[in-house]
Amino acid sequence: MADFAADWKGFISKGLCAEDYFYEQVYKAFSENTKNGTLPFFNKDLNMIPRELSTGKIINDENLIALEQVASARGYKSNFWIYGNELNKIQKEVGPLNWKRNASPVLCRTKYFDATHLHEQNLYIAEAGSKKKEQYLYNIESLDERSRKIVTKYYATANKANAVYQAENLKLFSANCRQNPKTNSNFINAKDRINNYRSIDGTDFSAVIDSHFKHCLQSATGNILHDNRESVKEHCYAACNELIKKVEQGTYRPYEAGRKIVRALECGTQFQRISVAKNYNLENAKKAEELKVAEANRNKAYRRSYSIER
Repeated sequence: MADFAADWKGFISKGLCAEDYFYEQVYKAFSENTKNGTLPFFNKDLNMIPRELSTGKIINDENLIALEQVASARGYKSNFWIYGNELNKIQKEVGPLNWKRNASPVLCRTKYFDATHLHEQNLYIAEAGSKKKEQYLYNIESLDERSRKIVTKYYATANKANAVYQAENLKLFSANCRQNPKTNSNFINAKDRINNYRSIDGTDFSAVIDSHFKHCLQSATGNILHDNRESVKEHCYAACNELIKKVEQGTYRPYEAGRKIVRALECGTQFQRISVAKNYNLENAKKAEELKVAEANRNKAYRRSYSIER
């Protein structure tokens, strides 16, 4: 059987550490999307940001950026992802699973093992994955048809869970809009962070960050809000092409540019998360995420035990 959680050796042969490989894969997908006109912020075929197939929960921070850039570059219509570690567990119960020919996972990063830590600023990857600093996630469309049907059936509640998240996020976002954000320190700090990273060495990236933020917000709240992304689309692509040109001219190495792109876009990701957190407080969002993941894991354990008993 395939080992879906095995270390992917591609970055070793190129002399890159796992961290540099992570950022290089972001840059390569970002570059493809820019040249092909498929940047995820404007990709109507992929209007959902990355979610865990097992829980329906949004995947946050740097990993969100990596996964959605890769999904858009590879032409995936789905943005549900599953951990290699989970695929290994499933195939022990149902038999071998397979990915499509030439398909590959996305290397994701985690800072914390086991439970999330509410006192930390960032929540990277849920406890559903393996207990490694680097983990591999597979888009549901990277599996062959038979394997995809098995896995989708296993986690048939993911779409329902996602709908619940969106409804809750819309309610909280609406409540926050009725407040005066200019008096909220969390909101002010998030805006300041965007202002600090809106320029990448002279390239104005503010339209890119703003489009990413609005794309994330739309997906998190059910794609029912109105925004002005289309009006800044041309400027957004111009900024992205300017950055790619610097890499091609040798100003940056691909992984260095990838790190800069992630740092900028993550400001938009964090601002979106704060926008749908009660009172713009990210700690409230993290507590809610912990409860949702714990509930999903309990339900998952129950379904598995019930299936075995049957």
